[in-house]
Amino acid sequence: MTGASRGIGAAIAERFAAEGARVVGLSRTAPSGAPMPSVEHLTADVARDDEVRAAVEQVVARHGRLDVVVNNAAVEREGTVEETSLDVWTEVMEVNVRGVFLVSRHAMVHLRRTRGSLINIASVDGFWAEPGLAAYSASKGAVLALTRAMALDHGPEGVRCNSICPSYVSTDMLEQFYDAQPDPQRARAQAAGVHALRRISAPEEIAGVAAFLASADAAFVTGQAIVVDGGLTAGRAFPLENVVV
Repeated sequence: MTGASRGIGAAIAERFAAEGARVVGLSRTAPSGAPMPSVEHLTADVARDDEVRAAVEQVVARHGRLDVVVNNAAVEREGTVEETSLDVWTEVMEVNVRGVFLVSRHAMVHLRRTRGSLINIASVDGFWAEPGLAAYSASKGAVLALTRAMALDHGPEGVRCNSICPSYVSTDMLEQFYDAQPDPQRARAQAAGVHALRRISAPEEIAGVAAFLASADAAFVTGQAIVVDGGLTAGRAFPLENVVV
């Protein structure tokens, strides 16, 4: 799995290991949290074809098979189309889209042999955009479309491809978003308030959904975007009279 060094990725790695899986985490940097003895880590840039290919080959050579792939690595950069530089656009697309493509491309031959499961961590922003996140929203929309395409192409071979679409999750990425706001504390309160459950999710809650999609219980689930958003996209979380315009 990619992006395994922190946040959602680390939580998924820990959950899979607890379920008895042999987990290999792939990330550009070493894990930042507490050591996870049950999780093996490899260093690679998901946007580099040679590094991804070598990492996948190393995993299969060492463990003999590949049953589940989780594409989690991502970056988020703020800005409208006008405010987003070409360099920033390229960075977001290389990590969030090219990375998913490369890992999936090199892993698919092995997933075909095990009739495995491919899980992409997308976002509600892939179909429900937020202001000032043009590049990020576009990249996550691409991940959703690519997931559906792979589900159709590789379903006949027994490979299941699904995506998970979280809303706000308590991660370092979200903290960076808060800190970039004029009033970080108010931004935190607002983020919780727009969810029907009046809170944001924990990485472990996303990991639980990933564990389901990787399991035999999800044997007939493919091509789906599983929304895990605390009711964010269900509708307005507050009456119109509370809206200030």
